Amino acid sequence: MTTVKSDSKATWEAFSKNPLAFYTRVADEMKGRGLKDAPTLSRALEHASPTEKGQMSAFSRMMKAAGIRTKSDPVMGYWASEGDAFLKTPATRALFTEFFAREWRRVAFAGPAERAVLLSSDGTPGSWERPYQEGTAKWEQQIAPAIALTELVGMTNPISGDLYRSLFLEYEADQLRQFRVGESAEIPIATISAREHTIHLHKYGRGLRASYEDLRRMRVDKLAFFIRMMAVQSEMDKVAAGLNTIVNGDGNTDTPATVHNLTTLDTAATAGTLTLKGWLAFKLKFVGPYVLTTGLMQEAVALQLALLNVGSANVPLAGANLGGMVQSLTPINTTSDGVRYGWTSDAPALKIVGFDKRFALEQLVEIGSTISEMEKFITNQTQVVVMSEVQGFGTIDPTAAQILDVNA
Repeated sequence: MTTVKSDSKATWEAFSKNPLAFYTRVADEMKGRGLKDAPTLSRALEHASPTEKGQMSAFSRMMKAAGIRTKSDPVMGYWASEGDAFLKTPATRALFTEFFAREWRRVAFAGPAERAVLLSSDGTPGSWERPYQEGTAKWEQQIAPAIALTELVGMTNPISGDLYRSLFLEYEADQLRQFRVGESAEIPIATISAREHTIHLHKYGRGLRASYEDLRRMRVDKLAFFIRMMAVQSEMDKVAAGLNTIVNGDGNTDTPATVHNLTTLDTAATAGTLTLKGWLAFKLKFVGPYVLTTGLMQEAVALQLALLNVGSANVPLAGANLGGMVQSLTPINTTSDGVRYGWTSDAPALKIVGFDKRFALEQLVEIGSTISEMEKFITNQTQVVVMSEVQGFGTIDPTAAQILDVNA
């Protein structure tokens, strides 16, 4: 088979002539070189026309060849293309479907620093696609859920199929604390075991419908804004599902988080009112290698946590001056004092769900399940674009998650 030439012009000519035949040809070549799953269009274009240092991505170069600009800058006099640019040819329609998927993925998989409206394209500042310079994105310019899924997930595991049997690490009880291994003695062995019940993955997705007229006249950057807003809502659904797994487990025995009552941790506390002693005692329940990195709760409990104070009549030793002889105390155990906390109505009432983000939750993604599709309905003259993906969540280590019940 002959590989498509790597220069952008030749790639665009081959792609625009027959997008489906182009993709099929390149995908077959990639699979012949060991790729198991179907590549995205972006990945196929990169294979056909590899990006050199300083270049825009292959997809961006195809957008440029099609004359589709994705960002407006009124000050500089640059305007994003209208949506009609995506509907002219089979090639531009294929670019539209991938554009939708790329904008979705920018929200679904980007880290917190990358979740910005300004990143509507991956062209370099000053290039044809982004002929302007830009500063650091401000928080009010970001498109992201209040609590990003990345705040919960410790690892992402790609799997085949929609069922998964999670694995865990276990030691024999008499070998767990083997301080010293004598000569000829058995070395402690950890066993990777499969849990009893399989985890079911579920489909997440959103669709966008617009009339021909609205889509033709809408600027591409505004269309990108709407796509990301839908991706945000989908991610909120995943956050709720992930939080539910941390709290209630993934269906297997011993996977729900351990619950601690406030009045047990602080016998002087009143049920329903968080105390400083109760909060500190809860943090100390995370014993190495686990630390409390994240806490999720409802708004009322978050407010109590934010208003916790020492009280002027009872200053702890570590904060007392004592005539200049400051009593500084440095804990040896890591307590992750920069605990990230968030409030969401999906959290259980009057409870703080605390966990070590590194070890608590596993995100499961079915390989090849992310699908972007487009359909035209002639009877009502609308265009529909749909994005769907199959994902699920499993417990990595239940010891990494614990719950403070403020009402008990």
